Amino acid sequence: MMNTWLIASNNEGKSRDLIACLDYYGLTARQYLSRYPRLTFPTETTTSYSDNAVAKARFGAQQLGVPVIADDSGLEIPALPDLLGVTTARDLGVAVGGSDRNQAILAALRDVPSAQRRAVMRATLAAAWPDGRIVVVQAAVAGYIAQSQIGRYSGGFDRIFWLSRYGKTLAELPTTWRIPLTHRGQAALKLITKL
Repeated sequence: MMNTWLIASNNEGKSRDLIACLDYYGLTARQYLSRYPRLTFPTETTTSYSDNAVAKARFGAQQLGVPVIADDSGLEIPALPDLLGVTTARDLGVAVGGSDRNQAILAALRDVPSAQRRAVMRATLAAAWPDGRIVVVQAAVAGYIAQSQIGRYSGGFDRIFWLSRYGKTLAELPTTWRIPLTHRGQAALKLITKL
């Protein structure tokens, strides 16, 4: 296993979260932009998280000439069947920040009762080498969408993703509790065990 992996993403928030998840389980990673010029990654498909993660990882490894890890993730809400999922970022506006994305979701669920606000966050991680080797893992966490944004330990969807078992959003849980419960944290552990 390599000492330091590069994250093939231009999304700083997602990269920070993935780096923290990998680090939690003992793997050091850095965003590729800390060492290389900005890449223009292939346009994501609407077919699957796996296709998107693999395409980004393969492209990053080929362009940079080093092994990389890429992520594709999304939020799925059955009460909003035509929104989110594999096209989460596009549905909510790629340029829109986490807080505004959360507000858009909360507004769409305004009249939906708590029991019907089920949600799943999914993550797919792909590690790719310049020689074409690839390792892919997936993980998911189930919960509910809260009535408002709550929490200070993390941002993005964590601030509205409610875990009934804990009576808190993911963002209300300190890092040492939160990471093992998240979709990306669980995927990071799976990936490390395969590397």
